[in-house]
Amino acid sequence: MLDIYYVGASVTVMPEDPGHLELAGSLDLEAHRLLAALFEKSRQAGADLQYFQDSLLKPAQVVILLETFLANAHESRGDRQALAAFEVVRGVLEGAVSRGLGLAAFAD
Repeated sequence: MLDIYYVGASVTVMPEDPGHLELAGSLDLEAHRLLAALFEKSRQAGADLQYFQDSLLKPAQVVILLETFLANAHESRGDRQALAAFEVVRGVLEGAVSRGLGLAAFAD
């Protein structure tokens, strides 16, 4: 499971423990796999959110990730599981962008 937390815009170092952070959402391996093409496009654009590695995304990177996902939303259509995974990720990203926050993702 990849647990994703909101972090303040001033956070520049990956927190060691998410205990004091607000949970934004979680993504399982299958969901991440279903969205692999979108995550790869986001990585190429400068926002890397991997499944098996802890990640810290600054607010600008979250914007890149959201823009990439929205621009390529058509890739998830037609597959109910991919669409459900897309909606989870979109909700997390929109929540962070609307509040000007970054994200910290902790891999199990």
